[in-house]
Amino acid sequence: MVDGLTDGWAAPHGRRVSLLLPQTRIGTVRSATPVSIHGDRYLDLVIALEGDSGPPVLGRVGADDCPESLAPGERVSVRLTLGVIVRVVREGD
Repeated sequence: MVDGLTDGWAAPHGRRVSLLLPQTRIGTVRSATPVSIHGDRYLDLVIALEGDSGPPVLGRVGADDCPESLAPGERVSVRLTLGVIVRVVREGD
């Protein structure tokens, strides 16, 4: 029996979970650049997700939704919604 979800759609995609689904993933910070836009503080992030062979995830997160002083090499928990980083927490916090 052919199941459209497992045999048809997922097989060509290597059974990877789409980043469009809301999820929390573990990753490693590649860069974290502070940005100020009209006085509001943000961080431009590049994060390599664990178990994902694709390119790192890029995103801009409000300073309130991200730990202070993130540095390259730190492990973080990343909340993604519709492929957009919405929150970052240091692993172990």
